[in-house]
Amino acid sequence: MKMNELVREFITKRTLSSDMELNAPLHEAIYRLEATDKLARELLESNKALLEDLVYWPSLHDMYERSYEYCCGVLGCFLIAQFQSSEALCRTAIEGAVNLHYTSLGDSLSKQIAYFKNHLETERKQNINWKNSVASSSHSEELKQYHFEKIDQKNIALNNYEDMLRESLSLVQVSFDDINEKWPSIFDRFCAINDEIGYRTIYAALCSQAHNDAEDALNKIYARVCASVDGLDEAHFIEQYNFSLYMALMAIKYHIFASAMYIAKLEISAEPLIEHYKKVMDAITLVTENGPRLVREKITVRQGSNYALKSLTSFAGTG
Repeated sequence: MKMNELVREFITKRTLSSDMELNAPLHEAIYRLEATDKLARELLESNKALLEDLVYWPSLHDMYERSYEYCCGVLGCFLIAQFQSSEALCRTAIEGAVNLHYTSLGDSLSKQIAYFKNHLETERKQNINWKNSVASSSHSEELKQYHFEKIDQKNIALNNYEDMLRESLSLVQVSFDDINEKWPSIFDRFCAINDEIGYRTIYAALCSQAHNDAEDALNKIYARVCASVDGLDEAHFIEQYNFSLYMALMAIKYHIFASAMYIAKLEISAEPLIEHYKKVMDAITLVTENGPRLVREKITVRQGSNYALKSLTSFAGTG
């Protein structure tokens, strides 16, 4: 298929060859990500005068930028066939998109302050635990002092962050200390955007790769013990490829929808972005409908291997 210019630019920016062949869903993933980003930036530029008075906008846009860059990383890893790394980064990309979506709802400024306060509180707790671990360790006094100095430096940086937030917000008559909204858990953020099922399925599956759990190792063992099955290695590669592509598309789906919510929050019509969202959903459907068939076509079970045949009926659904 002919490569779209936005797709070509995405690939060449990452010092990859634009002569590489892309299947339709992968081409669609890259194109829809880049087209959405281009459109979002055009919409923001044409409404710049409106945005200047919105206190929460610069930080909300920072969240958009991070969500976009995570998706770029997902596709970058996929293009160089680092499928497991791409999956692990999908988790971060989806969490970034969920954060953008959640913060675009309701009182965005209070949510941002809660986000910042949660970070500062978490880091300070980690510093206390770090200091306690060093103090009770068998390290030399010299090495302990080195750690204590680093902890002090980090605490100073956290205090500086807090002072900066407090002072800058006071300039727009917002009290940093009076905002008591809590930053919710990732589960509660999924629920807040009405996507608890997404947490239980997509996000939970991606946590598997991010935490380096045993699933991939089990699949390797499975391939070795099924001696009466031909084509299992090739089938597993195709399954891994399609599962990783599916997750990359899901990350882009979350990002585009969150981008639409972000744009709509700014009272700009997000309708043009929804068309890109729908096209990504079509690509997801294509991968889910064809992936299992491609896997099954590679597997041949030799006669007399009823156990292997029964076990492999669900192989195409793993990931």
